[in-house]
Amino acid sequence: MEKKNDPPTLRLVGGQLLDARRAALSTQGPGPHRMEHVATVREIPFINDSKATFLDATLESLGQMEGKVVWIVGDVPNEMDEGYVQDLLREKVSAIVLFGRSIDSAEGTLPSPVEHLYVTDELRTAVFLANELVSPGESVLFSPACPSGNGFANYEERGAEFKRAVRDL
Repeated sequence: MEKKNDPPTLRLVGGQLLDARRAALSTQGPGPHRMEHVATVREIPFINDSKATFLDATLESLGQMEGKVVWIVGDVPNEMDEGYVQDLLREKVSAIVLFGRSIDSAEGTLPSPVEHLYVTDELRTAVFLANELVSPGESVLFSPACPSGNGFANYEERGAEFKRAVRDL
């Protein structure tokens, strides 16, 4: 039973919450930590999308990318095994680099149609690995698909670390 004093956001359920997140995403454009071009290294663009703290934000970003990407992701969202997600990954992603996990804790947790899957324990290592994996004509997309963690207070701090690592390449 709904109480009169409940905030409106608590009344959103299921599809309505997803619709609300999509509506919020549609008002966001490129900017700091959202589809932000950080640098081009060896003719490869490195894109900071640290603000993508949910899988649907990352999927929107992947859909906007031209060509294939090496995707740096921070966690394994529950929705990763959905058919539409798998289809988009097959189409857009050449390799996935999962950061912030040990290989043992990540083993078997990522349902991936992508042939190349790597696990690193920190973001900096993930950036260096992505730089080695990316092929000409591709991009590196840092779009974590999860809230901050792994030693980061927020998406800004996480995005700043990505930028530092790219500049050190």
